[in-house]
Amino acid sequence: QVSWGRKNLIFSKKLYPSDAKLAFQVDEMIDVMEDVRMKLVPTFKIKDQAEKEAARKALFAEGGECAVLLKKLEAFCGDKFVVGDTFTIADIWFFFFLNLLRSGFFDGIPKDFLDGFPKLKAIVANVGSMPEVKAYYAKKDLSQDHSPFAAAALLR
Repeated sequence: QVSWGRKNLIFSKKLYPSDAKLAFQVDEMIDVMEDVRMKLVPTFKIKDQAEKEAARKALFAEGGECAVLLKKLEAFCGDKFVVGDTFTIADIWFFFFLNLLRSGFFDGIPKDFLDGFPKLKAIVANVGSMPEVKAYYAKKDLSQDHSPFAAAALLR
């Protein structure tokens, strides 16, 4: 399921493990995060705003489909990195997607949902504390509520 474009980016930046087992784990973790994303897709068809927000909130509530998947990811993640003891594309993927989910961009997803997943939250904080990431976000306008970058303001 790994897209060829993603593989090219990964290999060019040396963020993809050369070890086959770790590479498999990276792919699996990213694919499960993609499964989380796919649970949101049906909510885009909901016309009624209140119903849409309720559906999204339910996905992230205890026992909700996204919460269940995130709990599984949490069980397999490390304390500092998603896979193994080194920074990989999986860490970037989690940082990006989890921040997008809590940014307010998707109405109905509680901005504090990540509080229920301490390891995932720690990985986001770890990536966000990297000098390169801080420098990147220092150049962004994070003042807009619904910007996908808005959650990065939490890093400051």
